[in-house]
Amino acid sequence: MPKFKYEVVDAKGKMSTGFIEAGNVNDASRLLKADGKFIASIKADTGSSILNAEVGSPRLKTKDLVIISRQLASLLSAGITIIRALDMLYQQVESKKAKNCVGAIYESIQSGKTLSEAFKEQSAALPSIMVTMVSAGEESGKLDEVMARLAEHFAKEAKLKNKVSSALVYPKILGFVTAAVTLGLMIFVVPKLSDTINELGGELPGLTKAVMNFSHSLVHFWYIYALIVAAIVISFKVWKKSESGSITWAKLMLKIPIVGKSTKMTAAARFTRTMSTLLRSGISVLQAVEITGATLDNKILEKKLYDARIDIRKGTNLSKAIRPIKEFPPMIYAMVSIGEESGTLDSILDKAADFFEDEADAATAKLTSAIEPVMIIIMAVVVGTVVGAVGLPIFKMASFIHV
Repeated sequence: MPKFKYEVVDAKGKMSTGFIEAGNVNDASRLLKADGKFIASIKADTGSSILNAEVGSPRLKTKDLVIISRQLASLLSAGITIIRALDMLYQQVESKKAKNCVGAIYESIQSGKTLSEAFKEQSAALPSIMVTMVSAGEESGKLDEVMARLAEHFAKEAKLKNKVSSALVYPKILGFVTAAVTLGLMIFVVPKLSDTINELGGELPGLTKAVMNFSHSLVHFWYIYALIVAAIVISFKVWKKSESGSITWAKLMLKIPIVGKSTKMTAAARFTRTMSTLLRSGISVLQAVEITGATLDNKILEKKLYDARIDIRKGTNLSKAIRPIKEFPPMIYAMVSIGEESGTLDSILDKAADFFEDEADAATAKLTSAIEPVMIIIMAVVVGTVVGAVGLPIFKMASFIHV
């Protein structure tokens, strides 16, 4: 039976902590309340093992967000109370991060906080679009409809991410194979052949010496190479997260041929989809632009949307405010303008999102097609260099024997 860790306050105001076994959070809460105690917090006990330590970002995966939104939409539309719905959801989610997040929201509501406040407390795990829309849904009394829109939004976002990830699978496999083949040749093949070549004697070509020296250093000082690679990876991640690094990286992603096209189309799809979802839920254009900027994963576009928000605050409409953003396809400005004139901005943006998602898919496919031959050429150069370094002295000695 699951064990839950709790903090309670008794009738005398004394705080105490402990553990209780129960079928679920709701049952554990009921048992504690039956003893006349006020629950300050209660959550599943995960133990103190290092295996239970949180690793990586606290952000929930898009798949978890889809499950949470869809399940809450279904349960709330069926007339189930939010407390009971969260308890049922806690039993259904599988990932540890999602369980912790849902459990924390449940605890906050049990302690007297509103749903929007409980979601805001989990802003480290939940995207801003979800926190804002839950607040709007709670105020309007249409929380089930808002959750349904969120589920649809996250499902389409997951679909777009999966398309991009799937398209890059083959280049990643080629990169892995290239690295594996290179290491295999340098660690296992070259050392044995170099011993044979040295025994035969003769002067070695420069290429052969260079490859043999590299192989020798890799075999005997592999830890130095491992530290260098780790240092490069960590340095790159730190630089990319810095203010100047993130801006430089954003510029590169927008300007590199082929890559820039894919980045722009993906950003356009996310902008139109997120704006449509927020506007349909009653969020103001000003707030929607602010939230959308953070979803584009590009500092340049985020800064330009911030400038657009300033213009909107001054009274400029959305179509004119985003017109200076040249990274967006011109079609966005035209469709936003039409949507504003007809009063159907949310539905127009939703249709535009479908179009840009197809464009992003096509651009990503072109990017993959460009990467594949480059990876094959790199593999051919690496393998060819090693084969040439080994073959040159053998052919040279064979020619002397023939003479």
